[in-house]
Amino acid sequence: MSAPLAGDRLATTSSGFVEVADRVFVARYRQWDVNVGLVLGRHGAVVIDTRASGVQGSQVLDDVRRLGRDIEVRHVVNTHVHFDHSFGNIAFETAIVHAHDNVGRTIEADAERIKAAFWSDPGDGPEYGYTARDAAEVMATVVRGPDRTFGSNATIDLGDRVVTMTYAGRGHTDGDVAVLVPDTDAMFLGDLVEESAHPSFGDDCWPLEWADTLTSHLVQAEDRTVVVPGHGHPVDGAFVARQRDEIAAVAAVIRERRLGSVSLTEALREPDPRLPYPLDHLGSAIRRGWDHLAPPAP
Repeated sequence: MSAPLAGDRLATTSSGFVEVADRVFVARYRQWDVNVGLVLGRHGAVVIDTRASGVQGSQVLDDVRRLGRDIEVRHVVNTHVHFDHSFGNIAFETAIVHAHDNVGRTIEADAERIKAAFWSDPGDGPEYGYTARDAAEVMATVVRGPDRTFGSNATIDLGDRVVTMTYAGRGHTDGDVAVLVPDTDAMFLGDLVEESAHPSFGDDCWPLEWADTLTSHLVQAEDRTVVVPGHGHPVDGAFVARQRDEIAAVAAVIRERRLGSVSLTEALREPDPRLPYPLDHLGSAIRRGWDHLAPPAP
């Protein structure tokens, strides 16, 4: 994959936010190595994703205020349902929370699932930058779902600029959206793209559709577009295209094995040089693809 955008293109602020385009900022946080976006306009600001707990969401709000005491966060966008991008919503009491319809439909069940997982094993996760205390804060958070949901497209008017939200299909989850600031070269893709690790294929991913979803979003990207992933440094469109092609390679192998004479057990065990990621990280992708390609019931 290509390298992230060079650091000398970015202006760092004392709040932890980095300006990646005109009045478009990103802050990267240690816990779960997650990115939070901020778009400023004449009529307030939009925060994109809110971290993993009410405590962490409050920390984001404090960082916004350090950037400018007069900044009013009027809107929040969740790029998808997962807790590390949405549990901080509760801290933004006066903001309107926007997300895809499927996030509104599944956020309560997904919250119960992740809280149960932490109750079962709240131990430290050094590879993800969190501690047992962070896990406890996740479990204590009152989950706030979206106030407004949409099916395909929606717009937030900030007076002198707009922020658009676009759903192009399923991928990392069934509710991933792209957030675009049309008057500048900046796009937020959530966990449809990751820079600090390979894409996360979880138990709710759609591996056979993911590449097509990224292709649709790339139509909106220019050569100079700064793309902010859910985790890691900002990247460019070429990086997204390469990761899209890698995800497509995973889907091709899954289809070939499912439609051939290979059993699920063999598919989970047998390496393939075409796979761009370690096989032991693709278990959920293979199982999900197996289910999605299952023959119809008689």
